Amino acid sequence: MKGILQIRSVGNIKSIHSAGARSIPKVQRSSHLDLYMLGRERDRLEKEIFALDKRRSTVQRQIDIINQRLEKLQKETHEAQKIRTQRSAPTRPVRTMTMSY
Repeated sequence: MKGILQIRSVGNIKSIHSAGARSIPKVQRSSHLDLYMLGRERDRLEKEIFALDKRRSTVQRQIDIINQRLEKLQKETHEAQKIRTQRSAPTRPVRTMTMSY
C-alpha cells in the first residue's frame, strides 16, 4: 500500500516552464522575460529546498528522541520481565502424578 507521499499528485505534472511551451512565438517574445521568470523560479525552488532541509532536520531530531525513549522503555521492560520470572520460579519442584486411562 502506498503512503500519501508516494502517490503522484498535481505537483508531479510538468508545468509550462518545465515543458518550455510559450503562447508567444520565439521571434516576438523577449528573452529578458524568460531570464526573469526562470530566475524567480530558481529562487523559489531554492527557498523550498531550504524549507525542506529545515523540516527534515526537525523530523530527524524527533525520530532520534523517539528512538531514545524506545530503547529506555525496552530496557525497563526487559528488567521488569527478569524480576517477574525470578519471583515466579517455584521454590520446590512441581509434583506430578501419572494417570492411566
